[in-house]
Amino acid sequence: MQPGDILTFGRGAERDIRFAYDPQDDFVSRHAGSLIALKDGVLVRNDSRTQGLILQAFPGPEIPVGPHMAVGTMPYEQVRLVVPGRHGSRYALLLDTRGLRAQPRPAAGDGTVDTRPAGVVPTRAQATKITDRELRLLAALCEPLLLLAGEEAAAATYRQIADRVGGTPASVRTCLDALRSRLTDADGIPGLRNDDASAGARADAFGPALAQWALSSGTVTTGHLSLLPQSLLPQRRSSQSGPAAETQ
Repeated sequence: MQPGDILTFGRGAERDIRFAYDPQDDFVSRHAGSLIALKDGVLVRNDSRTQGLILQAFPGPEIPVGPHMAVGTMPYEQVRLVVPGRHGSRYALLLDTRGLRAQPRPAAGDGTVDTRPAGVVPTRAQATKITDRELRLLAALCEPLLLLAGEEAAAATYRQIADRVGGTPASVRTCLDALRSRLTDADGIPGLRNDDASAGARADAFGPALAQWALSSGTVTTGHLSLLPQSLLPQRRSSQSGPAAETQ
């Protein structure tokens, strides 16, 4: 596909990519969805009025795409688009967007000219300060999201982090709680702490939010996994075997 191209998929005879029609699986919509190529990914549009779709990033999370929703594949280069069928059947399409990726724009300071108007304040999502121990804990927190797919692509628990970096779950919690408080109070980063005591949210409920901030801000990348003693992959098996297209 080239940017601007559209491919439709589903059970109907007029679909560009047709499946679940022989034998008939009437749980699959005749007009299940469309794939719209962009310059840096694919927009997945659910054209069904009743049936949902699932995007599975490799590595990365599962992303539900409800009826009449549209979700982009960015920033994931490879995803599996799953169309659920009757009696547990799954019809899956592999989307490999690497050929659509635009070349990265050079950053100012590497021989290019910074064209930002004078006085413009750049966006800053990172923390003012992160200690070495905090960075290791954040790397362990985000490791499943960077390496695994499907249900296992979730922020690590305190116990899982302790198993990876040493210490106890209680010590991990103490350190990450202190980090969340500092990020909230000193850096003004929202969504990392519940200041309403009546809401009764547990501290570990903010693990996914902390992991999402760490990844989105670039505080943790795949390169930071070298801070951990060994790879997570030999210890845990992903819920999916790989990003290959499948029909079951």
